Amino acid sequence: MKKTNLILFTITSVLIFSNCANSAPVINEPSSAANRQNDAEYRGIPAPPGRRLFGSGDNANVVQEGKVINGVEWAISNVDRDGAFVSNPEDPGWTYRWNSIRPEFSMAQSTAGLLPVSFFTNYPAGNFWETEKDPSPEGWRVPTLEEVRSLFDATKVANEWTTLNGITGRKFTDRSSGESIFIPASGKWFADIDSGERTLRKTDIGTGGYYWTAAAQGDFGAVTFEFNSGGVLLKTNHRTMAFMIRPVKDR
Repeated sequence: MKKTNLILFTITSVLIFSNCANSAPVINEPSSAANRQNDAEYRGIPAPPGRRLFGSGDNANVVQEGKVINGVEWAISNVDRDGAFVSNPEDPGWTYRWNSIRPEFSMAQSTAGLLPVSFFTNYPAGNFWETEKDPSPEGWRVPTLEEVRSLFDATKVANEWTTLNGITGRKFTDRSSGESIFIPASGKWFADIDSGERTLRKTDIGTGGYYWTAAAQGDFGAVTFEFNSGGVLLKTNHRTMAFMIRPVKDR
């Protein structure tokens, strides 16, 4: 039986896009903070006692100025949960479905638990990542496809596979100013749904980075930017995937 990589099931290859199927259902966001918390607990997301997922997180006071790379101000760290940044540039942060404010899984978790089939079949709706559903800290947002392309512009931005505090990833440096950011290759969660597997496991830690853009593709796909030791690329993936976010300044 053909194996399916749930978290990196590629609809198309680099920069060659096609429409997805038109029959998939659409996911609904939880209607209240309490429902979000209950839903999170059902799916195995750890939350501190007495604290709602969408309240003030442990890193809520982490403030960033960002680094301007080829005209775009990028955050120096990934999105955590509760509208916060992670503490360090090399920290992975939390994963999100496309166009969803709800945190799904942290790469620091040891397990994601047994997931309902609906997790893999319900698609977030939208033509672009909506402002009210953006989990980025205040003043920041998920990058557009054009902004990611500017980061990948080798004529103006140098990028290299490197390490920061023992964590592997890619460093992007503005060739004119020398400003740089590090984005960790924190891996992804994976499940083989074709074989009936519903428990996610971590893979590609230290060898691959998987991040959302705000761009939709087709009815049920969205564009991601990804990298490994061999380079950087754009892909289109199912919106049900859970990827990390490296935001840009909302100007």
